[in-house]
Amino acid sequence: MASTVLIIANDLNAAKAYAGLFGKREFSVVTAHSGRQALTLTKSNNLDAIVLDMTSPRLNAKNLCKRLHSESTAPLILIALPNARIDGAIKHVGVVARALVSKRLLARVKSAIDARPPRTLTVGTITLDLERRRVTRGNKSHDLTPKEFDLLELLMRRKEEMVSRKIIIKEVWHTDYLGDTRTLDVHMRWLRQKVEDDPSKPQHLLTTRGQGYKFVV
Repeated sequence: MASTVLIIANDLNAAKAYAGLFGKREFSVVTAHSGRQALTLTKSNNLDAIVLDMTSPRLNAKNLCKRLHSESTAPLILIALPNARIDGAIKHVGVVARALVSKRLLARVKSAIDARPPRTLTVGTITLDLERRRVTRGNKSHDLTPKEFDLLELLMRRKEEMVSRKIIIKEVWHTDYLGDTRTLDVHMRWLRQKVEDDPSKPQHLLTTRGQGYKFVV
């Protein structure tokens, strides 16, 4: 099955040149020429890798990368000018100098795809599809919103551990503000409706009153 790669570049000719490096038998390439188009394609495709040309003008790379990661677990490879400074907040698996794209981009993308972690996370009887953002328990599956997915993944990866409200808000909502955490409680209620047999008597998503939540098997 062909791997799907998203290439993001303002320059149409550059995007076409990058796409031409990928064989049609091994890869299905989609291209975006703006941040908005990139997000739309990310939501509508099960991506295996994302290539972002950092030299593209009019792209807020830091904000775009953050939003891309909220929509997809695909590894991100950057194209940049030699000696370019990459913001530490941008999560990527590699940088290819623009002058060396023709020689190194394809190999870097293949390596990133091969190194991807498993696309499912299973704890007990609950399986989380990391690519399609679906949770399955028994013969029932449910799609998750981006925040539901991030919340459940965080708790499943830290199973049996009480995760404080402060950490959840920071990791899932990317803020340190704790003035109103009711939105967290609402998302937890929605998650329980998808994970628990009886949401009013949860067996997996438990509340530690006044402190936080934890996932138990």
